Amino acid sequence: MSEEEAVKYFRQLLSAVGYCHSFNICHRDLKPENILLTKKLEVKVADFGMAALHQTPEHRLQTPCGSPHYAAPEVIKGTFYRGDKADIWSMGVILFASLVGYLPFDHEDLPGLLEIIKKGRFQMPSHIDPEAADLIHRMLQLNPRDRLSISQMWRHPLLRKYEYLDNYGGGLNPRSPAIWSRERPILRRNDIDRELLRHLRSMWHTFEEQQIIKLLLSDE
Repeated sequence: MSEEEAVKYFRQLLSAVGYCHSFNICHRDLKPENILLTKKLEVKVADFGMAALHQTPEHRLQTPCGSPHYAAPEVIKGTFYRGDKADIWSMGVILFASLVGYLPFDHEDLPGLLEIIKKGRFQMPSHIDPEAADLIHRMLQLNPRDRLSISQMWRHPLLRKYEYLDNYGGGLNPRSPAIWSRERPILRRNDIDRELLRHLRSMWHTFEEQQIIKLLLSDE
C-alpha cells in the first residue's frame, strides 16, 4: 500500500484496539485476516475468540495464542505477559506488512520462525519513510515495556501527519455505557445468552459461572 492508504487503515485499527484496551480487553489475535472492511472501507476488528481481560493492573496472561507470524516474543515463549503489549507488537507487524508487502518475521518452518521472533530482529527496507520506520521499530521492541503505548502512537509524527484522514481525535474513546442505558435488561437467568456467557467466562476466567450470572442479574 501507499503510506497514506496504510496509515488510513492503521489509524482505524488503532482506534478500535484502543477502544478495547480502554475496557482492559486485549484481542491477542490481531492479523489481516481478522481486520474486515465495510463497503465504505471502514475497519471492523473481528474474531475475539482469543480475547482476554486484564482484571487488575498487575494481572498477567500466560496462554500462548494467536498466529505465529504476528505473535509477540513473550507470547510464543509461554511466559507471563500483558495482552495489550502483545496487541501492540501485532499491530507493528501489520503496519510493516501493509507498507512493505511481506512480513518482518518469516521462515520456511515453524521452529525457525519462532526462533527469529524470539530474537526480535528484522530488516527495514531502505525505501520506507524514516517516520514510518521509526514507529514500526518502536512497536516491535523485544522488551514489552519499551513498546509505545496507544496514546504515544497517536502522538507519533507519522500518525499526526495524516490527521486529516479522519476525526478520531487522537485516540479519545467513549466512556463505558451506564448500566441504566443497556438496551435489554437482564431480569432472569433465561435472559442470558449462553454463547455470550461463554465469552464472558473466557475473559473473566477467575470467576465461576455462577458468580458471573449473579453479577449479570444484579442491579448494582
